Amino acid sequence: MQARFRTSSDGLVLVFALLWAAAMAAPWDAGQALGRLFVAETQEIPLELRAAPKPARPDLDLPPEAVVRRFAPIVAKAARVHGVDEALVHAVILAESSYDPRAVSPAGAMGLMQLMPATAAQYGVRDLFDPAENVSGGVRFLRDLLARFDGNIELALAAYNAGANAVIRAGNRVPPYPATAAYVPKVIDYYRHFQAIES
Repeated sequence: MQARFRTSSDGLVLVFALLWAAAMAAPWDAGQALGRLFVAETQEIPLELRAAPKPARPDLDLPPEAVVRRFAPIVAKAARVHGVDEALVHAVILAESSYDPRAVSPAGAMGLMQLMPATAAQYGVRDLFDPAENVSGGVRFLRDLLARFDGNIELALAAYNAGANAVIRAGNRVPPYPATAAYVPKVIDYYRHFQAIES
């Protein structure tokens, strides 16, 4: 009887061991299991964007390297001071103005990060065409959007493009506007490109 109990107990141990091994071998979503990877107090970057940057797609409309280098020190300083990933700042600038510090949109957004006058005033930007002022204000605005949407980069980018209220009205999702739906993945593609350059 004792030997039979031991055999039955050993069998249970084996069953539990097999179940545990199967659970460990099951497909695992690192993003869901571990959440997001923080790179600054107010910003986090999804693991799928940080872990393995993809090379730039050949169809990306990228500026000459000299253009990026021209504004790199300004971007690096603002990103460091305000705790936002430098690659993300470059991605937003490329999508917004293609590095044209004199750019003006039909809606009246201006400069490298295409700040609206009200947003510029909110962040103390006096000269929207001054690259350092514009980028500093734009990075602070981006930082605040990242904080507002719990580090979710897609929602922060959607809010940068369409406004935070539009994201909130959409149930904290990317609003169903064609321009915003195209903008967010474009910036993410640029972001991966700049991440790959930095790595």
